[in-house]
Amino acid sequence: MTTLASLIRSALIGIDKYELNLESSLRDAVKLSKMAILHEGDAPIAGIRGPPGTGKTKVMEGLVDDKDIINELLNGGYKFMYIAPTNELTISGFARALRPIIMMLQKSGLSIDKILIKIRIYGSAIPRPYFGDDLKELTNYAHVSKDVLKNMVHGGIDDALFVFTTDYQRASSRMRKSGYKFIPFIDEASKMPFYLPFNPISDAGLRALAQGSAGIMHSLVIVGDDRQAVAVGPEYQGYGRFLLALPKVEEVLRSLDSRQFMTLDTTFRLPEPTQQPISDGFYSDVGIQLKAAEYAKKRLEDRLRNINWKERLGKCKGFANDYLWSRVINSVEGALSSLIPIIMVNTKKAIGPGEYSEPVRVKLAAYYAILLRCLLGNDIGISVIGPYRDLVEDVRYYLRKIGGVNINVRLLTVQSMLGGEDDIVIALLGKEWSTNSRDDEGLTIYFREPENLNVQLSRHRLMLIIIGDIQRLRRTAAKIAQRSGLSFRKIIEENASRIRETLDTLFSLAEVNSLRNLPSKKVSDNVVFMRVD
Repeated sequence: MTTLASLIRSALIGIDKYELNLESSLRDAVKLSKMAILHEGDAPIAGIRGPPGTGKTKVMEGLVDDKDIINELLNGGYKFMYIAPTNELTISGFARALRPIIMMLQKSGLSIDKILIKIRIYGSAIPRPYFGDDLKELTNYAHVSKDVLKNMVHGGIDDALFVFTTDYQRASSRMRKSGYKFIPFIDEASKMPFYLPFNPISDAGLRALAQGSAGIMHSLVIVGDDRQAVAVGPEYQGYGRFLLALPKVEEVLRSLDSRQFMTLDTTFRLPEPTQQPISDGFYSDVGIQLKAAEYAKKRLEDRLRNINWKERLGKCKGFANDYLWSRVINSVEGALSSLIPIIMVNTKKAIGPGEYSEPVRVKLAAYYAILLRCLLGNDIGISVIGPYRDLVEDVRYYLRKIGGVNINVRLLTVQSMLGGEDDIVIALLGKEWSTNSRDDEGLTIYFREPENLNVQLSRHRLMLIIIGDIQRLRRTAAKIAQRSGLSFRKIIEENASRIRETLDTLFSLAEVNSLRNLPSKKVSDNVVFMRVD
């Protein structure tokens, strides 16, 4: 069981060897954020858009590892508040920040227990302070009492320098005094309405307003990716997206002629060239070409080096008389042999109106999961993600039906996978068509929320497998993108353009030049393409 005591103990182990290495645009993002916090730039606000895998949370880690920021907190009486939309991300941010915070405050002469007194973590599902022998094991590294750990979760924030909280907590209600200034760092502000991340300090803000005093924010740093804003609610779809936190901050900074908004341009997750489709479809309009980090390019080769998958191929029990099984084997063998990171499977059976699943893509997903787990063993993570719960649950049911119930595979909806990643991702497409209706209610999921496609194509570290009627999705997108109409429809046409550009790049990587007559199979340097009729 994970507890605060175990997280702190993990941070203390090898802390003397800790060194934060920031690459490429991450250094610029930390510098930009630091300028905002120290009021050395043109505004006390910094906004950072982070496409998938670009290390958005590392910006926070870089700030708490900076001596000038620590001095600002110690000498200015400010409180650094990390705000995230989920308990999981709040805990992750807390765990990543512990080492640099402890190291920096130790340099100020503080002991471990005195440092922990200055840290709070709030949320509805925060780990227990300690359990079993966790506290005893922690005391092997530092003298920390039960009361200190309890205070980190339940105590007020008057003595705190660092507060880690979800956006649902009213952290300011735990203040006994007034007059504090906060430095909010808002993480993963992908689908937050503008007001939501300020909930933790809203009570104090109202009190400050009522008392006629200056605002309670000394500065603000916000990171996220509005191009992954899935399930934002109908009131924020369309032009209402500009009321989400990150686009709103971008708009404010632009109105001030500020240069303190940037987009990170290097992904440390996606291997080359799998970042190119989403780069072209979702980020080209902000003036960047998303790049893959050097070590991400070689990750598949490195992970396969000690796996004798060819020897296992003949031992993997399958479904010899099933046409789909033989096609799955053929495509996987081709991809692994040539270190190809993308498999595209074009199916012809659509998910119909009123339905949220389709048997061919369900069977294909199950077959890919079974084969890859057999070939690669349990050290390689595999996830199946789809836009509908029914689609994902049908894969789970089919795995049980064919005896794959014990296979270690994660089955998740797109919304559940937001912010997550895995080694191999099997992405099941949703409805690729759209109705002839001009009403928003007639739109299917990708044209209403193209961000779903962005998330599906950007969770993998090693390999991406796309299953669905990719051809039809591209044709529908091209048709909608060419429409002209009333201004309230413009956003839908922009959505379709993003999808079309994303899929055009995918087909280009696959070297499939004609969408009229798709090849039964084609292998390029980057994609194994397969048509299943």
